[in-house]
Amino acid sequence: MKKVAFAVLALLGSAVLAPASAQSISLYCGGSNLCILDATGYTYDTIAWSFAKNGTDALIPYNCTNSGQCEFYCPTRPGGIDVTVRLVSNQTIVASATSQAACTREPL
Repeated sequence: MKKVAFAVLALLGSAVLAPASAQSISLYCGGSNLCILDATGYTYDTIAWSFAKNGTDALIPYNCTNSGQCEFYCPTRPGGIDVTVRLVSNQTIVASATSQAACTREPL
């Protein structure tokens, strides 16, 4: 009986200590040079954007922090970039999404 109780306590303890995983949010990057976040139903302190330029010369002309959308462009080396947005609450990522976006000289 004691072994079963210890096993149950160990299982419960490991569940409490396991890190929480971030939930998904919607990130729409259709067309080009713009991504839009849908974070309906989430509570967060900060919206953080990051970009993998993948050989392009992507420029982000405005600080997108805490904005529901982010604009960018590629003046001389267009191509696909990876855009990631994270919702942060109490210094913990609560939701995130990544999408590929077209980066062009001017919006399509």
